[in-house]
Amino acid sequence: MNAVSRGVGIAVAMVAWALAGFGSSSTLDRDPAARSALHAPHRDETGFFNPWRRFVRPSIWDMLRWKSSDNPYDKDRTPNVARLENDGAYLSGVEHSATVTWVGHATFAVHDRGDVFLTDPHFTKRALIPARAVPPGLPLDSIPADAFAVVSHNHYDHLDEGTVTGLPASVGWYVPKGLADWFRARGREDVTELDWWESARRGRFTITCLPSQHWSRRLGQGEGETLWCAWLVDSGDYRYFFAGDTGYFPGFEEYGRHLAPIDVAMLPIGAYEPRWFMAYQHMDPAEAYQAFLDLRARIMLPMHWGTFDLTDEPLDWPPQELARVVAKRSGSDDRIRVLAVGERWKIPERPVLSLPIVPSNTETATEN
Repeated sequence: MNAVSRGVGIAVAMVAWALAGFGSSSTLDRDPAARSALHAPHRDETGFFNPWRRFVRPSIWDMLRWKSSDNPYDKDRTPNVARLENDGAYLSGVEHSATVTWVGHATFAVHDRGDVFLTDPHFTKRALIPARAVPPGLPLDSIPADAFAVVSHNHYDHLDEGTVTGLPASVGWYVPKGLADWFRARGREDVTELDWWESARRGRFTITCLPSQHWSRRLGQGEGETLWCAWLVDSGDYRYFFAGDTGYFPGFEEYGRHLAPIDVAMLPIGAYEPRWFMAYQHMDPAEAYQAFLDLRARIMLPMHWGTFDLTDEPLDWPPQELARVVAKRSGSDDRIRVLAVGERWKIPERPVLSLPIVPSNTETATEN
């Protein structure tokens, strides 16, 4: 890495540390007490927190240690991130079932019958400082005016002011506690603020806010001032789990037990190296695959890779590592769909269970 690249990397990391923070490592904690903590109070005089394991902000020396260490990955190589041209014209029509289009990073456009919803919509060129490596997979103006969006937290790669103000003012927003005023200050009045385990209805959709293992911080919003979350969006036909940003934690097992059937699990696989620095708040591909298994979902859509260069691994490394993890554990798994940016994917119909034919004890009258 040359001096200019290293300087840019340090600047990006320092801004991320100052505005959002990073965490120390964690273990794959399956303690029943930690699972019960998913329903525990999660706000005190300091702000919101994760009751099963609090976030501990690293020191400035930890940050300098990270950015001054040798990176074992080759970041000079141009990453290979596939992108398909997509004008999004179909979003104004009606799907006979449902499709999902990956816009990039944590942004998906879900088209379920005649409705469209977005996850953590980000369509602009930067996440504060980090530049977008691949253009968005859809044009912003292809999003219908009656769409709605779920937002997981306030970090700049997930909550983008230019996108929020660029979308029609009629778009509905579902946000975690503490964020509604930010939207209203920007003229977005159709905003619903939810706490963990709370749900809201929008037409035929049930939208549920769920715990995740992360934190919040942004210019004008102190650490823990606003909540972070995952989302379960149920259309009645399909059930979508959107993890947002998260480390691996006991919530996935809990959701798999109580929220099934989940049709599509959108799970982050990138921005995870070095593990000693990133493990608390960002899953690596092995943890993301385990989360998918815990959720008992039908399909995994990997996300949070290929768009913003935030950490040590190359932008195109996470799906390659995920393939290695799956090959080592099970050989293959055709339930994982790694989409190209801009790729539109049709959700397969739910399998129809074949029930045994039970002979009837009812006698049928016949004419003599």
